[in-house]
Parts: sequence; structure tokens; C-alpha cells
Amino acid sequence: MTTAKTSQVPAARGTARTSELAHGALEPPWTRWLFRSRQASILWLIVRLWLGWQWFSAGWGKLTGAGYSNWFTHATGLQGFIAAGNNSYDHRAQAFGHPEVSYGWYLHILNAFGAHAQVFSRVVTISELAVGAGLLLGCLTGIAAAGGVALNILYITGGSAGPNGVFILLGVLLVAAWRVAGYLGADYFLLPRPHLPRKLRALALSLRTRGGEREMSTA
Repeated sequence: MTTAKTSQVPAARGTARTSELAHGALEPPWTRWLFRSRQASILWLIVRLWLGWQWFSAGWGKLTGAGYSNWFTHATGLQGFIAAGNNSYDHRAQAFGHPEVSYGWYLHILNAFGAHAQVFSRVVTISELAVGAGLLLGCLTGIAAAGGVALNILYITGGSAGPNGVFILLGVLLVAAWRVAGYLGADYFLLPRPHLPRKLRALALSLRTRGGEREMSTA
């Protein structure tokens, strides 16, 4: 019985290595470098600092703007955005098949927000500041980038194109690189190190091997 148990240890080790090789074969080397390598964190530092500043400055403008441009104290900005979406949808027949707002159901959601415009104006302001701060600090970078992408989708679906397409692209890339995008930031302390699961598996295999050797010696 002890021989059967110990023979399972090399087999388990071979199975783990085979699984790792299979996954590695499906992933091109350049994607492993781009989305998992610590060296690539320098590239992602540039991307997230630029994108984070765009978000933070947009939220800061809404928070500290004068008069009606202050979204935290006035709902006029959000109400204007909703009104523009309604107007675009009403005149979609003149858009030659490419209206700025294509979905009537989304307008129903926007108009529901409009009933509580002041509350959602503050939500938008705080959200933009949070996304910007998260990206600038490299704090939970993947979550911050995902939140930014969600806001971009809300804006672009409501008829506001602008830089949202570029923001979505960069945000999706940062989400894909969440392991290392904030390595030169707060994520260095908040997230486990890259390749840590592999080290834990190696430690577990070594412990199982030692246990099998002890069983053989006692037998």
C-alpha cells in the first residue's frame, strides 16, 4: 500500500507540469510578457497615469466647477446630457442609419435617473474621482479600470462619443493586465506577487513528497 501511495506523487507532479505546458502553449509569449511580466509594468504605469489623470481631472472639474458646471451641487449637467440623448433619439431618422442614441430602452433608464438627477450627478462625480485615484495610485487597478469602462459605456451609449472609445480600449487592456498594471503602485502591497500560485503548488508537491518518503521509511 505504501508503494502505491508514493507512486502517485511523481504522477501528480507530471500531471501538473503537463497542465502548465498545455496552458502555456495556448498563450502566445508576447501576451505572457505584456499581461504577466513585471517588466511590462513600466508600460502600464504610463498608460494608467495618463488615463487616471483624464478621469481624475474630469471628476475634479465636476466637483469644483463654478455655477451649473458643478455637478456636485447642481443637476443641470446630467439633465442636459439626458435631454441631448432624448433629442438625438427623437431625430434618429435624420441620422442616415447612424444615430447617436440607438436604444430606446437605454433612454428609459436615463430618464429614470433624471428623476433623481442630483443624486446621480454626485454619483458620477465621485465615480470619476474614484476611478482616477485608483489608476493614479495603482490601487486595485483592474477594478478601477473596469469601473472606468462601465462609465464609458454609459456615456457612449447615451450619445457622447468624444474620447470614450480610446478610454474603453485602454481600460480593457488594463483589466487584462491587472496582475502587473499596478505593480509599480499600491497593488504591489495589496495583490499577491506574480507566479505566487506556482510557488505554492511547488511547495505543496514537496510537502507531499516528504510525506510519502516518511511513510516508506516507517513501513
